[in-house]
Amino acid sequence: MTNNRYSRKKIKRWFGKKKNILLTACVTATLLCMITVIALLIMLDRDAEKQLVPFPEAEEIPPREEPAVSENDTEQDIETPVIYPEPDYNLTLEEVYVPLPELSREYEIAWVSDLHLITDHEPGGVSEGSMIKLNGRYETLAVTEDGVHAEELWHDIIKCLNIGNYDAVIFGGDMMDYCSPSNMEMLKKGFNELRYDKDQILYIRADHDYGAWYVGDHFTQQDIYELHKELDGDDPEKKYLDMEEFVLIGINNSTKNITDEYFSIVEKQYEKAAEENKPVIAITHVPYGSNVDESLKTLSMKVRNKPYYWVGPDYQPNDTMWNYLDLIFREDTQVKQVLAGHLHAPWDGMITDQLREHIFSPAFSGTIGVIHFVPEGTNTETETWHSTKYYPEEPKNENESEYP
Repeated sequence: MTNNRYSRKKIKRWFGKKKNILLTACVTATLLCMITVIALLIMLDRDAEKQLVPFPEAEEIPPREEPAVSENDTEQDIETPVIYPEPDYNLTLEEVYVPLPELSREYEIAWVSDLHLITDHEPGGVSEGSMIKLNGRYETLAVTEDGVHAEELWHDIIKCLNIGNYDAVIFGGDMMDYCSPSNMEMLKKGFNELRYDKDQILYIRADHDYGAWYVGDHFTQQDIYELHKELDGDDPEKKYLDMEEFVLIGINNSTKNITDEYFSIVEKQYEKAAEENKPVIAITHVPYGSNVDESLKTLSMKVRNKPYYWVGPDYQPNDTMWNYLDLIFREDTQVKQVLAGHLHAPWDGMITDQLREHIFSPAFSGTIGVIHFVPEGTNTETETWHSTKYYPEEPKNENESEYP
């Protein structure tokens, strides 16, 4: 009996404990369910509020913000402006203003010619017998008045062109004093450093660019032509730049009479410009003589001891060349300006009653040209030209003595 009572009490106590545990579990589960329901109700209420907000009209949508640059972005993804170095040498800018009808804006085009680059200082690239003559030309021709040689100047010219951000660049011939592997290598290095696309560069050659006078028999004229093709193609059919509102038409190798084949190419370029009603700017290395201004002959006699232009003693036209010159000199010419080099001295004037020519100073003097093509009627100074220094020179104090 005693044992049975003890067992029943023990069983009651066990069920009592289990009842308490079950009751606690039920209460906990109920609370969890209530919390879950409340959370769902809150979320549904928020979604309902979002649906009630009207979508803004198109014009009220704020502009999209540019995404911030994260640390994970690579350098290739971030466009940074290119900073071009300034030239060390204080170059002279020979600025010319050319008014053209119906231009929508001003165009700035750079001109470089007559650098007469010489880089061969030891036999190898040139014949041994040429070294004495080349050294003489190096010290008297390819050098500025203050002693900076063309091979040093070329680097600063490239820097100046890159800083200028021009619409186009014209290389007007005699960039090298003769063509050699060394000269071409330096010229090519400069070309590769230019910021401009190929369709912004016009390089017309002259006799010195193609000259094989000092290189010896191991380096042929055909080798020279191949080097020029490697530089920029040197395609006779592409010696022009279409600036959309006007056309620059160049004459390659203008120290010789134009061939029939080449004249047909140039004539088609003039015809195309006429069809599109575009003014033509004639680009040549050798200038054209003036029919109305004797000052060109006077300057040429002073600098070269002879008339150093077409229809002078060294440049007598044949029939085909006369056909080309007629495109320039006739009264109804499409040409609005002639640009030239070769004389090694600057000249600006009229070669006919309606046509102006500018002859640029040589680059070996530390000078590059800047042509400003401006809308006709922009100002009264457009018929003039002037020279300025790249770095403005400080005016001298009148009271300051020249002596220490």
